[in-house]
Amino acid sequence: MNIKESITSIQTSIKAYYEANKKRVQQIGLVAIAIIGGAVYWFQFYMPGQEKEAEVKFAKLWHYFKSDSLDVVLKGDKVNKIMSAVEIADKYSMTAKGKEASLMAGLSYLKKGEYKKALDYLDNFNAGDAILGPSAIAAKAACYSGLGDLSKSADLYEKAAKLGENEYTSAYYQKAAVHYELTKDYASALSCYETLESKYSATREGQEAEKYIYRLKGLMGELNK
Repeated sequence: MNIKESITSIQTSIKAYYEANKKRVQQIGLVAIAIIGGAVYWFQFYMPGQEKEAEVKFAKLWHYFKSDSLDVVLKGDKVNKIMSAVEIADKYSMTAKGKEASLMAGLSYLKKGEYKKALDYLDNFNAGDAILGPSAIAAKAACYSGLGDLSKSADLYEKAAKLGENEYTSAYYQKAAVHYELTKDYASALSCYETLESKYSATREGQEAEKYIYRLKGLMGELNK
């Protein structure tokens, strides 16, 4: 059989299959078109519209968050048509500003001492974000500290410091060290202070690290060796 005969045979087989399964093939085609059309609408029209809406509502709320008007942040203001961070986080959960609203709600609940509610919203924020991630993780650490889970808090403070790895987040090493020491994990506390001293000596925490290192080594018995 030559190439031309092979192509003709294939075409004949396809035609025969289509005639025998015409209804099923048409249904599959319609479903495929619907899926593609839905995806195009979702990514090209719906999500950009949601992002825009969330951005506008979030911007109106930002002033209240910065001025510590926590009741407005968490409950909104119907008179002035201000949507709360909780509502933005829930309604626009798939948008970037919706995620930031989760962080805002979490931080606000933290300031009010409502640690469990704070964690619910902080968990919805992408803690891998290079800019806001360290703050979100540190906020979770503060919540666990408030709830009495000092070991979990210490681990999260150290994680926040490592994620940021800069002078602004280096203070989290000190907070991690304090919590490690409270749980009597002196080795981990010492490691955090040594990181501060070696990598962030220009910061206030780095300059204070030496005295804590000396004290911890005393507690661990290393000064007598």
